[in-house]
Amino acid sequence: MSQAVVPSQPPDDPVGEVVADFVRELLGNAEVDLRYTPVDASSPSDPPSTFVGPVVVSASAVLVDGWTTTLSIGFGVRSAAHVAAVPDALLSLPDAALRAAGRFGPMRRVDGRLGPAVERALRDTVIVELLSHHQGWTDRECAPSELLAATLEYLIELSGTRVESHNLTHGVLITDALTNEPRLTVPYPSGLRDAKRSPLLFDGRRSVLVVDQDGRARTEVQAHHLDRLHPDALPLEAVEREFVDSGSLVALATRQLGGIGFFLREDRSIWAFVDGQPLVIRRSEHWTAFPLWLARSIGDTIGGGAAVDLIVGAALIVSVKSGGAIFAIVADAADVDDIVARKDRYDLRNEFDVAAMRPETRLHHLIEAADLDVQTLARLGELDGATVLDRDGRLLAYGAIISSSDSEHEGARTAAARSLSQAALVVLKVSEDGDVTVFRDGAPVATLLPSGNSR
Repeated sequence: MSQAVVPSQPPDDPVGEVVADFVRELLGNAEVDLRYTPVDASSPSDPPSTFVGPVVVSASAVLVDGWTTTLSIGFGVRSAAHVAAVPDALLSLPDAALRAAGRFGPMRRVDGRLGPAVERALRDTVIVELLSHHQGWTDRECAPSELLAATLEYLIELSGTRVESHNLTHGVLITDALTNEPRLTVPYPSGLRDAKRSPLLFDGRRSVLVVDQDGRARTEVQAHHLDRLHPDALPLEAVEREFVDSGSLVALATRQLGGIGFFLREDRSIWAFVDGQPLVIRRSEHWTAFPLWLARSIGDTIGGGAAVDLIVGAALIVSVKSGGAIFAIVADAADVDDIVARKDRYDLRNEFDVAAMRPETRLHHLIEAADLDVQTLARLGELDGATVLDRDGRLLAYGAIISSSDSEHEGARTAAARSLSQAALVVLKVSEDGDVTVFRDGAPVATLLPSGNSR
C-alpha cells in the first residue's frame, strides 16, 4: 500500500503573499501571518513565532494543491478592550482574504509576481468578499457579491468623472430591508450609467440611493426627511453633521436599514459603511480600515483620560477636510513650559497684564473652552500650530508654534509633531491629505487612513 508523499517545501504562492500583505496594509496595527502545512498534516496549533501576542482570528483553506493555507491575525500585546473595539466585520478578514485568493489561483504571473492590475483587482475582491459576508444580511447565503463588485466598479468609474468642473459624489445603500415588489425595475448600477445626472441627484450628502439585494434601485433616503423610510429616525447629531462630506448620511442609512453603504467623496476616495460606521476606505487604489479602535488603543497606551476621545474625534473630523492639525496630550501643563510660547498658552491667559497683552492672547479670553467638545477642538486644531490638552481634557494651548531643527529635512508639521511628542504622552498629526499619524517619544508609531502623500 503506497503512502502519500508529503511535500517538504512550502509552495510558491504569489496570490497568498499579496492577500497577506493587503491585510497588513488594511490593518496597520495588526500582526499577520501566512503559513502552509501539508493537507494530510494537522493544522498548526502554536502561534506564529513572529507574533508578540495571541492569534485573535484565523482561517484556513486549500488554495494550492497539497497544501493548507492558514492566514492568522493578532494584535500584539494590546488589551482585550482594544481588541473588542475592532469591528466584528474586520475579524472575518482572514476568511474573506482566502476566499478572494481562491478566485485568483490560475492568474498568470509577471516575473514571478502578479501584475499590478491583477493585484488591484485582488485587493478589491478581498473587500467585496468581506462586505458580502457581513453579518448584517438577513440571509447570508444570498449575500449580493456580484452586486457589491459591480457597485464598487461603478464608483471607481465615477471617481474619474467630472461634471461642471467638479468631481462627482455619490451615495448608495444596498439593503435587504425592502420586501415589497417595485413598480418599476431599474437595475443598479447598469440602469443608471446612461443617466448622467443620477450621481448629482443621489450625491450622498442630501440624498442616498437605496438599492435592494436583487440589484434594483428602489427609492432614496433624504437628509431632511429621514422618517420616510424609518419612522423612528433621529436627525443627524452635531458631530455627525461634521462628517456629511464623508458620508454621515450613508452611515445613518446603514444604521436604520442595515446592509452596506458606499459613499464616493469629492476627493475620489470611496468609503464603505456598516452598522452606522465607516469600515474601510479606498484612496488612490489603496484600502485602509477606518480606525474605530484608535481611542481605545491610545487610552491603553497613556492610561486613559478624558482627552483621548476628544483628540481622536477632533483628528478624525479634521482628516476629512482639506486642512491639517497637530493634537497632543501631556501629563502635566508644566511639560510644555519649554516648548510652547507663553503667548500661546490658553491656560495662562489670566496671568498676563491686560495693558501689555498681545493680540493673540486677547483671543484666549473670547474662546469658550471651559467645557471642551470635539467640534470646538477640531476648529481650534485647524489653525496653524499645535493644540495641546492635559490628560483630563483641559485646553492648554492652541495655534502653538513648535520649533524643530528637523523641519529642514521633513515637512514642518511632521517635524513639529516629532518634537512635541518628546514631551507629550501622545501626538496625533493630521496631514492635509487626511493621514493621521500617531507619534510617541519623538517617533511615528502608526499611520492611519494613509493617502500616501502626507505633509
